[in-house]
Amino acid sequence: GKQLVAYLVPAPGSPAPARATLRAGLKHVLPDYMIPSVFVALEELPLTAHGKLDRRALPAPVPNLEPESEYQAPRTPVEAALAEVWAEVLGLERVGVGDNFFELGGDSILTIQVVSRARAAGLYFSSKELFVNQTISELAPVVKVLDADSASTEPVVGPVPLTPIQHWFFDTHTSNPHHFNQSVLADLTPVLDEGALERALGALLAHHDALRMRFERAEGHWRAHNAPVGDFAGTPLSRHDVSGLTEEDQHHAMVRIADEVHASFDLGAGPLLTAALFTRGAGRAPALFLAAHHAVVDGVSWRILLDDLDTAYQQIVSGEAADLGPKTTSFRDWAHRVGEFVASGRLDGELDYWVSASHAGESPLTAATPGPERATDSVTDGVSVRLSAEDTDALLRGAPAAYRTRINDVLLSALTWALSRRAGCRRVAIDLEGHGRDEIIDGADLSRTVGWFTTMFPVVLEVPEGFEPGDGAGPPWREVIRSVRRQLRGVPGNGFGYGALRYLGSPEARQRLADAGPGPQIGFNYLGQFDAAAREQGRGLYRAVHSSIGRNHDPAENGTHLVEVLGGVRDGRLGFSWLYQPGRVNPAGVRALAEDFAEALRGIARDCRGPR
Repeated sequence: GKQLVAYLVPAPGSPAPARATLRAGLKHVLPDYMIPSVFVALEELPLTAHGKLDRRALPAPVPNLEPESEYQAPRTPVEAALAEVWAEVLGLERVGVGDNFFELGGDSILTIQVVSRARAAGLYFSSKELFVNQTISELAPVVKVLDADSASTEPVVGPVPLTPIQHWFFDTHTSNPHHFNQSVLADLTPVLDEGALERALGALLAHHDALRMRFERAEGHWRAHNAPVGDFAGTPLSRHDVSGLTEEDQHHAMVRIADEVHASFDLGAGPLLTAALFTRGAGRAPALFLAAHHAVVDGVSWRILLDDLDTAYQQIVSGEAADLGPKTTSFRDWAHRVGEFVASGRLDGELDYWVSASHAGESPLTAATPGPERATDSVTDGVSVRLSAEDTDALLRGAPAAYRTRINDVLLSALTWALSRRAGCRRVAIDLEGHGRDEIIDGADLSRTVGWFTTMFPVVLEVPEGFEPGDGAGPPWREVIRSVRRQLRGVPGNGFGYGALRYLGSPEARQRLADAGPGPQIGFNYLGQFDAAAREQGRGLYRAVHSSIGRNHDPAENGTHLVEVLGGVRDGRLGFSWLYQPGRVNPAGVRALAEDFAEALRGIARDCRGPR
């Protein structure tokens, strides 16, 4: 791999400037791709006998994944609050005001979490402002101090329009729409106040309006409304004592109970958030299983809910009333504003783009995984791949600095290469999922709003011209990532317009997109870092937060893609599950694709931290 390195000689008697200072100055005169990744200070430049620069005598740069700048302490209360929030979200001991958020491992989902936590601390800025001002010293001047009295805390009730992703769900999941959930399992503090936990769950239902949503089918259409706060019997917490069982039997019992919880949701009756508390006996912390119907939550929502449950629990245990602070834009108001935004015609210019992307949805998946091995398509199987902690750290913290890009670009570069290599073609089509909380609607603040905001949209990506996929050789990763990054930047509005036009657009727009075909048959969703953040182990309500248990979806409900690639970071390691329909796709081919993808990520990690 190659890297742009700058060698410099400080002025006599002066120390070498900090890297952040050098890069900040160069940003005014050079494009991003020409700004060096590494600066090496020398006492003098080596020269040949003829007085020219002796390039061969220049010392090799030492790889460095540490923050760009020397630690600079906060100087104002706003900077101090921002530094505390960044450190919590990124899982670091401290953050200096000159450190770059994205080069510390930040990503687009974590920006939302930073905005959310800052708001809870009385500070407001948008995700877009964080993308532009990537250090605390740059961000602090644009931060606004909130007036706590100006925000509404009243519950939202009444009819709620369906959002594009909810329309997609009800159109495509017809076998058993009641069973389509997301869930987490958390180890709790051994000294648990069960009454406080139950009251904290009630505080979540009262504060987050989307959790009180109900869905009913009438006259051939699904409709939604927010139930009043008191329109549910008690809090949705069940208690289960599994302490008399062995550890293995405890696990089996918990999975069985989780399956019962998953299958118990009723979209019309609610509640659509429920919990099961497991007592596991001496020496084992109690465990809390939380499940919610996907129609009212998404990956970002879980981060908000876990934080708020902890906050409310601590308040109640301390003898205070649960107070989750002022609300951001309600899910109902956002749904109304999306409909108005589409009706205004501001997305009409994207229609041809999305029709073309949908038509280009022929996937290389069939060629990459030829022939089913068995004839059933009633279940979904999976293959999992997981990277080492070292490779994960290189990708999260090294890649943004090395390639001047975001982690999602890196992941999609690896996926594009794996698909193209296995299928022997340069062009691949993928359905991408995004968090959907991009600042498209002016004035909307979704940083602390619970709901299902996900966007899903088709993209067509190519490996660079001249690179022959399938030859078995490792590609020049910088070239591949730069190409994929450029293509992704060409997607209008981060994909927001596709679903909006497909389900809320004019009759012509809806028909054209419906006629464009099923689109890509492989879906990709990176859920970000679940444990980069926040709560310290051994403190607060939680001891650890794990992935879900039980069957989130009804097994009779086939997926909308032949293969779904779902990934995230847990326990400091990046992992991906490749879920597939075995009656329609050859499992051996999926396993080969998954390993190619993992090997591509390992290759990029080596490229990030290796000598250049």
